[in-house]
Amino acid sequence: MIRLGFGKLLLSAGVCAVLGSVFGCASAVESSKLEDRARRTVPVPICLKPFERHGTSGIVSSLRPEDYWSLVLPGFDAGQLTVDAAMPDCAGRPAFIPSELVEAEGARTGMIPVKPDDAMIASGPDGFRIVWLRTHTFPGGASSGPLALVRPREGYAEVYATGTYKGAVATSRFSLERMGPRILVSATDEGCAGVKPNESCETDFSVYLLSAGRLARAATFPLDRIEYRSASGETAQFRLTATPVFQDNVIRVVEQVVVSAPSQGVIRKADLERVYRLEPNGKLRANVDSLWQQVAKETATQAPPPPPPPPPPPPRRKGH
Repeated sequence: MIRLGFGKLLLSAGVCAVLGSVFGCASAVESSKLEDRARRTVPVPICLKPFERHGTSGIVSSLRPEDYWSLVLPGFDAGQLTVDAAMPDCAGRPAFIPSELVEAEGARTGMIPVKPDDAMIASGPDGFRIVWLRTHTFPGGASSGPLALVRPREGYAEVYATGTYKGAVATSRFSLERMGPRILVSATDEGCAGVKPNESCETDFSVYLLSAGRLARAATFPLDRIEYRSASGETAQFRLTATPVFQDNVIRVVEQVVVSAPSQGVIRKADLERVYRLEPNGKLRANVDSLWQQVAKETATQAPPPPPPPPPPPPRRKGH
C-alpha cells in the first residue's frame, strides 16, 4: 500500500526558491493555479495498491470483494477474515470512530470478524467505484462501515477519499454526482420501498462532499416521507416527495407535500424550492425550512372540528 503525500508540492516550492532570483516564479504560480483547477475536476488519489495484471494487456484484473477490503483497510486479514480495528485505513486515518459504534452489536475493538461479500460496490462514470464495507450491525437492521471512492487502474487501484456510512443493507444505494467542479457521493436509503398501506416511512438522502481525501457528510434530507395524522376531521395521509438538482456550488431541492383523505381525496397540495449552498465549514445549508415542517405546523394549529350536538332526550311516557 502506498500513501500519497505532498512531495510534488514541496519539489515545486524548492525549484521556485532556487530559480526565483533569476527567472521569477510567475510561471510556477500560474502552473500551480492550473493544477489546483485540475484537482478540483479530477480527484487526487490518497493511496494506491498494485494488483496483478490480466495477461499481457496491462489491464488490471476485475477486483474481487476481498481486494476492496485490502485496498481500503490494510488491517484486513484475508486468511482469518478479520479486520484489526486498531489499524488505520489506507490513508493513515482512524478507520472506526468509537462514538459512532456505541450501540453496535458484536465486537467493536480488536479483531472484528467480517465477510468479503459484505462489500457493496456501486459503479460510477469513468471507472469510479463507490465501496461500502459493512463491519458493524445495529438493532433494527442497520449496518455501518467505511465508505470509499476508488478506481481500478492499469496494474493497480487508487483510493480518492474515505468516510463512513450507516444504513439498511437491502435499501441502500449509491451514486456519483458533480456540483460544478466538486465531486459528491450520494447515498439513498429507500425506507419507503415496499411500504404497506397506513404505515409511516422515510427515504433518506445523504450527500458526501469529497474534500482533502475525505468523504464528509454535508447534508441529509428526505426524498420521500409518509405519515398519517388527523386532518379535516379524519385520518389523512401526509406525503412529502423531493427531487434534488445538482448545480455549481448549490443543490436545488424541489419539494411537494400532498395531504389526502379517503373520503375527500386531495385536501391540500403545496410546492417549494429549497437551495442548499456550500458553506466554508463544508456543510450544505438550506435557505428555508422544509415544506414538511411548514405544512405540519399549519395543520397542527388548525382548530379541531366542533363536537356533534348531543342526541335529543327520549320522549316522556304518559303517566310518569
